[in-house]
Amino acid sequence: MRIILHIDADAFFASIEQGFNPFLASRPVIVGGLPHQRGCVHSASYEARRKGVAVGMPLRQASELCPEAFFIKGDYRHYRAAGLEIENILRSFSPDVEIASLDDAYVYLTNIMGHFRSPVDAAVAIQKRILERVNLTVSIGIASSKLIARIASGLNKPAGITHVPHGMEREFLAELPLRLLRGIGRKTEQIFHELGITTIGQITKLPKSTAIQLLGNAAGETIWHYAQGCDARPVKSKGITKQISRETSFEEDTDDENLIHGTLRYLSERIADKLRKEEWTARQVHIKVYYADGRSARKSKTLQKRTNDGKTFAEHVTQIYTGFPQRRTGIKLVGITVTGIEYRDRQRSIFDEIGRHDELNRSIDDVRRRFGFTTLSAGSTLILHNYYRMEKHGYILHTPSLSQ
Repeated sequence: MRIILHIDADAFFASIEQGFNPFLASRPVIVGGLPHQRGCVHSASYEARRKGVAVGMPLRQASELCPEAFFIKGDYRHYRAAGLEIENILRSFSPDVEIASLDDAYVYLTNIMGHFRSPVDAAVAIQKRILERVNLTVSIGIASSKLIARIASGLNKPAGITHVPHGMEREFLAELPLRLLRGIGRKTEQIFHELGITTIGQITKLPKSTAIQLLGNAAGETIWHYAQGCDARPVKSKGITKQISRETSFEEDTDDENLIHGTLRYLSERIADKLRKEEWTARQVHIKVYYADGRSARKSKTLQKRTNDGKTFAEHVTQIYTGFPQRRTGIKLVGITVTGIEYRDRQRSIFDEIGRHDELNRSIDDVRRRFGFTTLSAGSTLILHNYYRMEKHGYILHTPSLSQ
C-alpha cells in the first residue's frame, strides 16, 4: 500500500510576506499589486479571505471588500527562497519528493514508514519543522494516491491534516463537487451539470463508455477512473516542467510598439534564462495579447530546432506578434509561454553555430549571475527604464507572473 503526502502551503505568498515583516502578522495582506492598479490577486492572507477576497479577483474589487488590507506587488526571490527551504525540509524526511510548484509538493512515505508510528505522525512532524524554520503553516493530505492526497490537503485549511485511509477513496470523493477532481474544468463541469451530475460520486454511476462518449477517449476514461479514486501516477523526484510562462500587464493600456516589443524581448530573455539554468530547451512558443476592449489573441509556433536562446525566442515571438490583426485599441497585457521542453543535447561541436551560441550564452549568464540580470540587455529592452523600477535581479514589472 502506497502512502503519499501532499503538502500545500497556506496562502503562500501572503504568508511569506507576513513572516518577512512582523508588522503584517495577523493583518490582511494581498499580493499581486497595488489597489489602484489593474491586475488580480495572486495570494491573500486568511485575514483578507474572511472579508471575501479571493485569488484571481481584480485588485480594485479586493480593495473595496477589504480597504484596510496591505497591498504588496510581491518579490519572487523571497518566495523562491522559502520554497527551496521547504524542499530541503521535505527531502530530510524522504528522498522521494516531487515539487509540483513553489507552494506544493508530494512526498512518498511508503519506504520510510518504519520511522513513524503512523502517517499522521509524519505529517505533524513535517508541519512542525516547516513552521519552525520558515514560519509558515502548511496543510497536508494523506492518501494512497497523488489525486486523493491533493484533494485532501485543500479541505482542512489552514494547518490541517486530512487522512484518507486505503479503501476509502470512493467514499471520500462521493459528495465532493466536480471542480475538485483533476481534469475537470469549466467546460467539462458544464457538460456534467447539463446531465444533472454535480458530485464526483455521481460520475461513478455512469458506464465508462458514456464518459468516453461525452468527453472523448482519453479524457473520458481518465476522469472516470479518477472518480473511482484510481490514480497510479508515481511520485517523481525530479522531472521536467511542461511549460514556462512569463507575462505582465502594462500600467496603462498602450499602443507604443517600442514598449510592446521591448517587453516581449525582456520576457523572452527571462524564459531563456530559466531554461538554461535547468539545462532545458523548448520547441514551441506561444504568445497571448489582451486588449483594452476585453478581447484577446493567441498564436503559437513550432520551431525547427530546439533552443534556450533569448534572441531566438524573441525573433519568433516578434514574427508571431506582427501576424496579429491590427486593432484600434490599446494592449493591456502580453505573455509568452514555451512548451515541448526537454533536456539540452550535450553532444555538440564547438565549431557549429549552436556551440557558439552556447558559449556566448554561458558568458552572458556568468556576467548576470555576478553583476545582475540587466547588466547585459538587448537594446530594444532599454525603453523599459522609462516605465519600470530596476533592481539587480531585473525590472520590477507590473503584476508579474509569480509562478514558474
